[in-house]
Amino acid sequence: MLVVFKIIKKKCSNCKINYKLADYRKEDKIFKCCIKCRNSNKKTRIKTKCIHDRQEYRCLDCNGSGICIHNKQKSHCKDCNGSSICIHDKEKYNCKDCNGFGICIHNKNKSYCKLCGDALVITIKNMVKNSKDSDIKYNRFDELNFINKLYVKNLIVHSNNKCYYCFCDLQLIKYDINLATIERINNDLGHNIGNCVIACRKCNFSRVGNNIN
Repeated sequence: MLVVFKIIKKKCSNCKINYKLADYRKEDKIFKCCIKCRNSNKKTRIKTKCIHDRQEYRCLDCNGSGICIHNKQKSHCKDCNGSSICIHDKEKYNCKDCNGFGICIHNKNKSYCKLCGDALVITIKNMVKNSKDSDIKYNRFDELNFINKLYVKNLIVHSNNKCYYCFCDLQLIKYDINLATIERINNDLGHNIGNCVIACRKCNFSRVGNNIN
């Protein structure tokens, strides 16, 4: 019996030509455009880079055509009514009222939704970002000793999901009193390596302005 195998093809989103599926694949990723178009676009991006190693039209220092009089990207500038700004004065991508494709089924930003993504990864990212913003705001940021993502991950893993103070069970999803937070042992210092533990939200807020031996 003769068996005929059909070669699966896909239309390139750029050149509109059908190519084999292998021409869209790179490692575990499948792209919308073929390898020829991707290589061509890559060469074009390299050619259009300015002396500051940015795309010319997006470079503030070069007064690129994509930069508005408010020193922002034209498409994202609210004052210029940029094309990426919706009628609700938000970025279309992240606007809940416009059903932006950056909003998930839980009505949250996809990149920050712990129900859609990896709760641990998102929690660590938020802890590091919020800690840095807080330290800078209160003039206690120490760049050399500031915590990093790997350090925070180890803190969470070694906590065994228990609060450092009251030993209650911690969780990463719901904004409640048992939500895992990063807490400074010495509140006179910033979020530095060796000065942080994982504690529940209740204990964290009850210790505001206080230190512990």
